[in-house]
Amino acid sequence: MKRLSLVGALLAALLLPLGGTPASATPAAARAEDATAKVWSGDGVLRGCRGHGYKYAVDVPAGDSWSLELFLVNRRGRTVSFGYELKGGDPKQGKGRFQFCADDLRPGRYRVKAELIWSHYSDEYHQWTKPRTIRLRKR
Repeated sequence: MKRLSLVGALLAALLLPLGGTPASATPAAARAEDATAKVWSGDGVLRGCRGHGYKYAVDVPAGDSWSLELFLVNRRGRTVSFGYELKGGDPKQGKGRFQFCADDLRPGRYRVKAELIWSHYSDEYHQWTKPRTIRLRKR
């Protein structure tokens, strides 16, 4: 009888570490809702080759990698200019500029779209921001 309980205790001692690690030792699972991005851009005037400005803010968990791709899209759905912000090179909030020349664009409505791409350990997430509609007019 003692021999059987000794074997059971030994087996339990050997298998216990395989049952799992404490919750504090495992990294927290990421969810797509853990990161957000916002983009602001107002109406503008088409002038020379100054382009058009935007503001952005990115909120991702500390230590995660991120990039923000911004698109200026015309009424036909064609991207006419884009911007790119990247962790390490750009702050989590700031200003950017779509680069284009006024002669290349028609006045009218455009949409500003942005895609946040962020990595949590080996998982990669993609999240689109709510598109903004702006009006670009000739001076």
